[in-house]
Amino acid sequence: MKQPRWPTKNPTRKPDGSGSGGGAHNLGRKSAALTRAASTKIFVRLFQPLAVVCLCIIAYGDLLWAQQGQGSSGPQYVIQRIEFIGNRRIQADTLRARIFSRPGDPYSEEAVRRDFQALWNTQFFEDVRLEVEDSPDQPDGKIVVFYLKERPIIRRIEYKGNKSISESDILDAFKDKKVGLSVESQFDPTKIKHAEVVIKELLAEHGRQFATVKPTYERIAATNAVKLVFNIDEGPKVKVGTITFTGNKVFSDGKLLRAMRHDRPYAIPLYITNIAVMDKTYDRQKLDEDLEVGIKGLYRDHGYFKVNVGDPVLNTVDEDRSGIKGPWPMLGSKHGKRVNITIPIEEGAQFRMGSLKFRSSDPEVGLVFKSDLLARVFPIKEGEVFSADKIRKALDNYKKLYGEYGYIDFVPEPVTEIDDVKKVVNLTMEFDQQKQFFVRRIEFSGNTTTRDKVIRREILLDEGQVYNNRLWELSILRLNQLGYFDVIKPENAELKRNVKAGTVDIRLKVHEKGKQSISFSGGVSGIAGTFVSASYQTNNFLGLGETLTLSAQLGSFQRGYTFGFTEPFLFDRPITSGFTIFASKLSFNQEKQFGALLGQNVALNPALQQNYDTNTKGFTIFLSEPLRRFSFARVGLTYGFSTTDITTFSQSAQLLFDSIQFTSLAGPSALNGIHSSKITPTISYSTVNNPQNPTHGRSFYYGLSFEGGPLQGNVNTFSNTFSTSYFHAVNKRRNVFAVKYQTSLITGYGGKDIPPFNRFYLGGEQDVRGFNFYTISPFVAIPFSTSTSIIYFDPRKLGPTGAPTPQQLTVPLLEFIPTRPGGDYQNVLNLEYRIPIAGPVTLVMFNDLGVNGILRQSQLSLNPAAVALFQEQYPNPDFPNVHVTNDLPIIHGTNFHPRTSAGLELQVILPIVNAPFRIYYAYNYLRLTGTIVAPEGAYSLSDAVKNSLPPGVLQTQIAPELESILSLQVQHIPSGLIEPKQTFRFTVGKTF
Repeated sequence: MKQPRWPTKNPTRKPDGSGSGGGAHNLGRKSAALTRAASTKIFVRLFQPLAVVCLCIIAYGDLLWAQQGQGSSGPQYVIQRIEFIGNRRIQADTLRARIFSRPGDPYSEEAVRRDFQALWNTQFFEDVRLEVEDSPDQPDGKIVVFYLKERPIIRRIEYKGNKSISESDILDAFKDKKVGLSVESQFDPTKIKHAEVVIKELLAEHGRQFATVKPTYERIAATNAVKLVFNIDEGPKVKVGTITFTGNKVFSDGKLLRAMRHDRPYAIPLYITNIAVMDKTYDRQKLDEDLEVGIKGLYRDHGYFKVNVGDPVLNTVDEDRSGIKGPWPMLGSKHGKRVNITIPIEEGAQFRMGSLKFRSSDPEVGLVFKSDLLARVFPIKEGEVFSADKIRKALDNYKKLYGEYGYIDFVPEPVTEIDDVKKVVNLTMEFDQQKQFFVRRIEFSGNTTTRDKVIRREILLDEGQVYNNRLWELSILRLNQLGYFDVIKPENAELKRNVKAGTVDIRLKVHEKGKQSISFSGGVSGIAGTFVSASYQTNNFLGLGETLTLSAQLGSFQRGYTFGFTEPFLFDRPITSGFTIFASKLSFNQEKQFGALLGQNVALNPALQQNYDTNTKGFTIFLSEPLRRFSFARVGLTYGFSTTDITTFSQSAQLLFDSIQFTSLAGPSALNGIHSSKITPTISYSTVNNPQNPTHGRSFYYGLSFEGGPLQGNVNTFSNTFSTSYFHAVNKRRNVFAVKYQTSLITGYGGKDIPPFNRFYLGGEQDVRGFNFYTISPFVAIPFSTSTSIIYFDPRKLGPTGAPTPQQLTVPLLEFIPTRPGGDYQNVLNLEYRIPIAGPVTLVMFNDLGVNGILRQSQLSLNPAAVALFQEQYPNPDFPNVHVTNDLPIIHGTNFHPRTSAGLELQVILPIVNAPFRIYYAYNYLRLTGTIVAPEGAYSLSDAVKNSLPPGVLQTQIAPELESILSLQVQHIPSGLIEPKQTFRFTVGKTF
């Protein structure tokens, strides 16, 4: 801001502009002047009366009053009009409102000086000049003229040289620090200086403590506007160097470093240590937070109540590292600065918990709860180590306790008394209990479609009852579980208190999700292969919470159609009911699936590959009801009926389905018309806070299925399924640790086995991600009967040349085909650590464990007719150790063999599809590593056939040939073919 300058001379100016005539007064900034037509100096005129008065006081005291009388009897002037010249954007009425003088007021030099200063203080102008002229038509009139030069407008703001921060970062910082600098604002040097400081502070937060910011401006021609440019030189980036601690004995340097959340290096956490990867950017404010919250907090949580963390000693050094030219992490060349930090610590003594007392902050009001009850809630017992963290938990516990009884404004305050001799902390909890509140009214806003009753039926509070904060939190959880709205947070509820009446009105603001969604998706999946899918869903149908779903999926291995409807409140009671109608086809073709996953054609032995189609259609109906009102536990009942047809395309699949007794059907159509009639009572419990992106809560499910028997159908099974999941927010609730465990058991009854398509198979993105779909299963050896033709030479029959003639003999053979029938008992454990990166993108570290086995081998019984035939032929004298039993033999080392995979997964949840697109890499560190070898077969020669052979031919010609054939036909499956060492895959969906 330019300061006023008072010149000793001022130019003269005629009112008519001719240069002579009437007098004018001039007061201004820059060229500011105050003048009279006469050439007398301004300071003489201003200070002459004062000098005269002073002389009169000294010499002639009696003349003082006379002199004053003379001064007051001079001519009086009136302000005829006030003019503003030079203002363009600012209206004259706005300026008149800023000054004090008005036309018609007596003229006073002090008054116009005050008006001049008032205009200058508006900060609207970069130059102000005042002239006072005699009126040409009114002898006692004065014309006051303000000549103004407005400040320029900032037409454009540019930032040059900024790399570490974006322009949006700068604008956000301007908004937070209230800089008030923007395009179309007035050019104000004060604001520009403030902006310069804010940019420097922002760069310092990004490790650029040595940055310089120089603002410059350019006038835009023919306009009263400028272009403002901030020239930024970021300088070297400052990283955190070595951190050294002195004086610490209780905690190691490593533990103290781990407590410094902002300044510890980025590292890969291992079981007993961390591997540092990259240093963090130095920021003094964050360092102060680490000292106070991190290090002091660690000590105070372990009883070192008087720990003293001194001011850190900072040593900034240059860092020059050679490397590969270019922006290569950890490998590129680097030139910057590093701050080495030394932190002195005085640990002091460890304090323990002393006495504990409770009192009300209002002596006239006693405590609501008895001291014994309050003491039981307190987490530290007398004599235990005093912990600041446990004190914070105690405060939260007391707030929750009082909040359940309507004390919304309850405030606990710990008052400590430190005994330095006994090294104990005596604690008094002082409670400001305030008033108890009752719910008067509950209202909702933002639910344009969802009816109030749909929301109200999930609210656990009733109008008129005591406000219970815990019930209100559970109500928000129940609303989030619906999935009708964007995530509802506690701050979305506005509580309006009436302290006098002791009532509270609750207004809950919600934001509805789209009630209708149409989605299209496609990709590659382990189970479906290449697929496209489309779905239409009305979530919250007609605003009543009902769900209508229609979906279709077409894939190279799987296709399916589903139509379903769910009513969450049947007859306005919390009974969930609905139905689903479905049709699906699964083509289980190992050869094609391996080829799709590997991106090339794969040839498998037709005798070994499972290749069959299952066509299923059916429906389910279900009901569920909470165990009690507003309970998270529900009991339910589901009935389902389906019809399945199976078509086999490989010898292995044909043998599996034909040999196992799972249905009473027989004949060429034995695999068609398989009817399943099943009823399943269930019990479930869930406090998971969000169905799409859970961050906390737990759930479990148990279902007991009964199929066949009195329910009809031709499949008899009995199965148990239990699953549970747990989600826990960690790292300041930014990341999520998730666990899921599932176990299932199935068995047949009534002389029937489990159908192969109902047995358990693991592998794929739904359970153990690193393995291919349907590959985790025990192996069994299926016996089957075949024959071969043997050519031998009969010495009893000679040819024309006298040589023995060749003879042909057909020999029955027994061979074994290794196959995976599936298990009847499985366990799956999934561990995930989810790290949100940005928006819908999440990085997941996972470890999956799967165990699948055959618990009841009797449920793999062979067809009695086939067994009778085999047992008639085997054992025989040639193969006394070959026995064909009623049950399929399990190949050693494959039953209940654990499989595990660990890796990284990148998830992107798209709002339209409402399901995550996933890319993951998995390393299978527990898998089958050997070769699956089937038992060697046998042959059968009756005594009659043996007796008919020439002597010695059996031993010298036939037996060696048969043994060679049996040896060559032993089936070998390399485990690496079906259980890869590592997997990289793209898919759609979630594991859990």
